[in-house]
Amino acid sequence: MNIIMNLIEFLRWIIAVPLLMVWLYFSLVNFRILVRNIQTNLNMGPAPVTVVGGLAGVLGLLVLPYLDFVDRLQYAWVPLVLDLGSLPFYASMIVLAIWQGLNKKIWQNYFKGGRSKTE
Repeated sequence: MNIIMNLIEFLRWIIAVPLLMVWLYFSLVNFRILVRNIQTNLNMGPAPVTVVGGLAGVLGLLVLPYLDFVDRLQYAWVPLVLDLGSLPFYASMIVLAIWQGLNKKIWQNYFKGGRSKTE
């Protein structure tokens, strides 16, 4: 029985380490893209597959045999926040969409109490 438990723990390490390496790679690529965009004033977004790095980090943390599952679950949000292409990117897109929506004439008329021309 002890051999089976050691084998399962070894397999969990074999799965967790590559997933965490994928997360680290995508996080660094997204950070590099952000720095390059700031330096050259480009308007490019993050890497084409944005959420892959964050999800790989979450899965890697959940599979990791280092802590209890409940302890690992507490930190499952950390890779999503640290990877600039995951949660920060989508949160900024939601804020941008809301901001652009609020700046539309229809929204401004609605909040001022006026009627839009479409009514």
